[in-house]
Amino acid sequence: MKKFFLSPLSLPVIASLLLITLLITTTQTSAPVAAESQASYAVYLPMMSKPVEPLQEFRGLWVSRFDWTTFAGAEPEKIDEVVENAAAAGFNVIFFQVRGEADAFYTPGLEPWSRRLTGTLGQDPGWDPLARLIEKAHAANIEVHAYVNVYPIWAGCTPPPADTSPQHVYHTLYEAHGTTDGKLNGLQWTSGGDVFCAAYQRATPSSIVYDDHFLAVLRDLVTRYEVDGIHLDHIRTERGGTFDPVSSAQYDNNYTYSDWLRRQVNGTVYKVYTEILPLREGLWLSAAVWPIYVDYWGWGYNQGYHDYHQDSKSWLADGYIDSISPMIYPATFNCPDNSVWNQSRWQTLAQDFQAGNSGRYVIPGIATGYCSFDEIEARIEMARSAGTAGHALFSYGGLYDNGYFDDLANGPYSEPAVVPEVTWHD
Repeated sequence: MKKFFLSPLSLPVIASLLLITLLITTTQTSAPVAAESQASYAVYLPMMSKPVEPLQEFRGLWVSRFDWTTFAGAEPEKIDEVVENAAAAGFNVIFFQVRGEADAFYTPGLEPWSRRLTGTLGQDPGWDPLARLIEKAHAANIEVHAYVNVYPIWAGCTPPPADTSPQHVYHTLYEAHGTTDGKLNGLQWTSGGDVFCAAYQRATPSSIVYDDHFLAVLRDLVTRYEVDGIHLDHIRTERGGTFDPVSSAQYDNNYTYSDWLRRQVNGTVYKVYTEILPLREGLWLSAAVWPIYVDYWGWGYNQGYHDYHQDSKSWLADGYIDSISPMIYPATFNCPDNSVWNQSRWQTLAQDFQAGNSGRYVIPGIATGYCSFDEIEARIEMARSAGTAGHALFSYGGLYDNGYFDDLANGPYSEPAVVPEVTWHD
């Protein structure tokens, strides 16, 4: 008997096989053949298997301006190195910092060249870091999300130069809001009446002038560069809030002052989502957020919601952000990690944010400065167990200094992954 092993095929193909079988049978019955040649003929066809779905996991890498520049300048080859190492490790997204202190790491539109590129604010380095990184990363199938500091506008307590082109936004705020006792009204102030400047001078979230400027910067950025996302950092007040004259003049006493400040920060995120994302198809909005939303556990640490007026869970719940990345990592590292961000607490915080994701994505942050790669790998596995959409590592410099790119490629990233789809934009 003739035996056929058929996978589902079209009728024409089946008909052709039947014809072949008929011809074989006719040949067998019409010509004498040796007995050992009269065995049954079996036609084997290749089985049509279902395509294997690729693993979906967001594997983000923060590349801050400190990872590849100095005040003495920066070299184009460093960008190439960043992308090559990220690709070899298995990352599929780079958060590339393009705005640190109201400056630009790309050909300026509305803000001056960063001083970290040449040593001088506003000086053209002769090449475009963002354009180079996009070209290299996209060729390696890595997405580029433009990472921007939102409210910080200058590091330290002195003002930036006034003679740059374009003009630095510090001077725009001076022109719009003026000063009180020599202090810029449009910056964030302490309750004692001083300008916060221990780390950064920050624009007040109450300034419509600043909001409009910031949105114009993003509008220019996403229309001139093929970025895949916008990543917001420092989207919060200073600890304790701001008591600047602009906020005091605009405060709506139908709310508590803290609730009102949260509404100002929320409003900036909302405007970015509704006004900037539609400008480029597929654009993704994410934010790095304080690692403790509310201290439900009584640990005694600062809280994003209460101390920094950052209501990150409401951004998810109200549908005006695609993902948040809680920054669950220390400033210094112990071996083994017995810091406040030890593995147990990391897992607790990641699970808390994931439980409140409201159908959007949580991509928890993992530090890279640990003296053992085991600390990184353990947190990656915790993120997977919690069901997050992925994770992000802060930052490139730690991986580079510790030589962890191979550890990722041969360990948790040994299987390639694609970025999860954002299905809710439609």
